[in-house]
Amino acid sequence: MKRILKFIFIFLILLIIVSVFTFNHGVKTLYGGFTEEVDHVAFAVAENSLLIRNVNILSENCDSFITQQTVVVQDGLITEIDSSIINTNQWPEIDGSGKFLIPGLIDSHVHLFKSPNDLLLYVANGVTHVREMIGEPDHLEWREEIRNGRIGPELYVASPRFGSFGFFQGWFMEQTQGFTNVTSEQEAEQAVVKYHEKGYDGIKIYSHLNKASYQKVSSVSDALGMDVIGHIPFNIGLEDVWLGQQKEVAHFEEIMNALNREFEYYENYEKDQFYKFIDQRSDDIADYLLEKNIAVTSTLWGMQSLYRQKTDLKALLGELELKYVNPGITEGHYFTPRGGLGWLPGVNRVRFPEGLNEEEQKGRGDYWLIYAEACERVGKNLYDRGVTILAGTDANLSVKVPGFSLHDELVTLQTMGMTNTDILKSATVLPAKWLNVKSGQIKKGYQADLILLDQNPLENIDNTKQIYGVVLDGRYLDKPALNQILNAVEAANNQSRSQEINAF
Repeated sequence: MKRILKFIFIFLILLIIVSVFTFNHGVKTLYGGFTEEVDHVAFAVAENSLLIRNVNILSENCDSFITQQTVVVQDGLITEIDSSIINTNQWPEIDGSGKFLIPGLIDSHVHLFKSPNDLLLYVANGVTHVREMIGEPDHLEWREEIRNGRIGPELYVASPRFGSFGFFQGWFMEQTQGFTNVTSEQEAEQAVVKYHEKGYDGIKIYSHLNKASYQKVSSVSDALGMDVIGHIPFNIGLEDVWLGQQKEVAHFEEIMNALNREFEYYENYEKDQFYKFIDQRSDDIADYLLEKNIAVTSTLWGMQSLYRQKTDLKALLGELELKYVNPGITEGHYFTPRGGLGWLPGVNRVRFPEGLNEEEQKGRGDYWLIYAEACERVGKNLYDRGVTILAGTDANLSVKVPGFSLHDELVTLQTMGMTNTDILKSATVLPAKWLNVKSGQIKKGYQADLILLDQNPLENIDNTKQIYGVVLDGRYLDKPALNQILNAVEAANNQSRSQEINAF
């Protein structure tokens, strides 16, 4: 009997070990953690002083280009801007004739997950700062490495997202989806203090946080000098946001969803009434956002992609730079079939449920067209009233390609009705001010985070894609170097891919 009990005990211990290993392996797979990593050291540039001569530079308010200027960069900072400067120090010199120099772009809403290769994708696209919105310890390490010279955008790292769940669901959400489960004021306070001590930049609010915890997170974060950012929880109203210390709302969608709750949830036949309701409420909302100095991040392209993900996914994937996306993320995982990150057919997280007939699919498709239009209407109304709009993408959530997606977002903001000047501000001047960093403008004493473009983005915002070179903290990467970065990421992905994507 003792031998049998001993065998059972050993078997149970082994079963637990295997289960834990399988669980952790599944989580890492889910977030792309097994994709081959590119050797980022191969792209390091030591020299952080240079001159860019005879270039057109974007004005500080982003409304014009100043012609035939020379920009001097010393030790990563812009030290001089003039029309005639002699290169007395014999620094590397770049001929900017016919080129357009703009500040490095800022994506105000990204998800790095376990994909360090994404840091290179941002650089290759001229994105020199990002806000990571579901932070984890790896991101804090990458942030410090970048500050010490690793190639990558400067990182703002928010905490894991705060939500309120029951015990077992909360454990699962913490282990698999980057949540911090808090159900009381005491737990909320302890969690905020913990993340402050660990060095996170802000606290990420998610939709499932209860009202008492939201209020405690708001007050404690404010006392500690941490930003409160993210969603508007389901269990609070907009008035609770105005009474708190939230500094940013993470999507146009969040304002729209709050209004949808006030409207008591629209049906397809009520779209005109819902749009009218949005328009009626927009002035009041804008007044409070302006009074409280709360910024709103866009992520509009992602909302507009939802319909096509459901109805025309293969064609949509064919329009994307899919080869650069971490295949662990695009391919999904059985671990959480609907909560995962899959992009491809069969695993796409926002696909229609199985078994819908044609009429049901049309009805649901129409719903998501209204949803996207409502988000755009919210964004346009807030923009018209002068609310601070930050360009952001939700990169790595389905069909938003890190780095590339910000350029798509800028085009979408133009379609929404923003001027090219204000679009550039939303990805440079305004987020830099929000982050309280000396970047986002070509100005003496500011960080040398810059993009050299072949074409004028004030004439066509799509020209932000026409990248000739990137200056990252004073270190210059020309077009061949940027292409080498992209080729290296593609090669690493191909080594790790289990599904072919040639069909797209």
